[in-house]
Amino acid sequence: MAKKTKKRTGLTRKQIARSRKARRQQRMIIIGLTAVSVVIAIVLGLGLYQEYVAKPASPVAVVNGVPIRTDTYQKMVRYRRFLVRNYIANLQAQKARLDPTSESSQFLAQYLQQSIDEAQRQMALLDMQVLDELIDKELIRQEAARNGLSVTEQELNEAIRRDVARRAGFVIAPDATATAVAAIEATATAAFFTPTPLPTATPTLTVTEAVSPTTPAPTVPPTPLPTPHVITEGEFQERYKAWLEALRKEAGLSEADYRRIIEANLLYDKLQDLFAGQVPTSEEQVHARHILLKTEEEAQAVLARLKAGEDFVSLAKELSTDESTKEDGGDLGWFPRGVMVPEFEEAAFALQPGETSDVVQTSFGYHIIRVEERDPDRELEPSLLARRRASALSDWLEEQRRSEAVERYWSPDKAPPITES
Repeated sequence: MAKKTKKRTGLTRKQIARSRKARRQQRMIIIGLTAVSVVIAIVLGLGLYQEYVAKPASPVAVVNGVPIRTDTYQKMVRYRRFLVRNYIANLQAQKARLDPTSESSQFLAQYLQQSIDEAQRQMALLDMQVLDELIDKELIRQEAARNGLSVTEQELNEAIRRDVARRAGFVIAPDATATAVAAIEATATAAFFTPTPLPTATPTLTVTEAVSPTTPAPTVPPTPLPTPHVITEGEFQERYKAWLEALRKEAGLSEADYRRIIEANLLYDKLQDLFAGQVPTSEEQVHARHILLKTEEEAQAVLARLKAGEDFVSLAKELSTDESTKEDGGDLGWFPRGVMVPEFEEAAFALQPGETSDVVQTSFGYHIIRVEERDPDRELEPSLLARRRASALSDWLEEQRRSEAVERYWSPDKAPPITES
């Protein structure tokens, strides 16, 4: 009887080798795909990090070591664009309500269109204006802190109530009075303060109240504003909620961002008072006269006559082209430094009483200057002192903006697209 052949059940060496090779290839593919996935994830992660973390956090400026973030800057640009867009919309609505057949309405329509055009031009300048404003606000915060100035929670809350009431055309106390200024400021945001009808409507603005304050308004009989409605607590909360929602939707501003804006305004006022109080009330001044001529030849001829002994006052009355001082013999009165153009000032303060200058050229023409009196410490005229006090902080801010304390890193790509709503 023949023996049965025993069948093999295992893999051959060749099959085992193929299996091992296939597994190695599979592992290499998995490792390769994993590596590619990791690289892609890293690239995407870096891109997302750059777009949503690094870029928003990068500074548009640094003020004394304190960065102003790009995302903060973009929020404020959107906020300002939002206000300007609504200001333009209000002017357009005012224009649409005018009677096109009325001659006076046609004149006012032309004026309103000029205001609209100007606002649209300003829109193109907002990117750099907002940058300067944010730099100013940081300078103000730092200077206020150095001088121990701060805003209390009560002051901040009261200012917010005033701001919300003003924008809605309301007042916050029974004895308060609505003003044209409040009405002008309310035009940009009034539409966002009526989520539901309220008992008293926002006052309707006349054409003269809605125009831009930077351009002289046409002379028309003013329309009295209605008696303003005193805002109640419930109305304030409703308007405040609507305003915050508008800020969030249109500019991405949070309530904390809005409160910081109001706080900066209050700090500005406090610092303005501090700087105004530090303005000197007296300084060196001269009392001078001048004769203004159109050409150097004319001025040299007058100077020769003065040297020959002719009277300065008489020649000023006869020949000066400065109509504002001619009849007074060229009398300019007393003035300190910083009032006249630099060339004139330098020549005047180089003279002693009774001395006459050579011919001095300025952008106005050719001058001959005579100093009548000098006083090393004379009280400033009230109007000049008031102007200097009013500009004390803005002058300081302008100087600081140009100093090494401010580093700018702005570029056009940091501004949000103008097409954003």
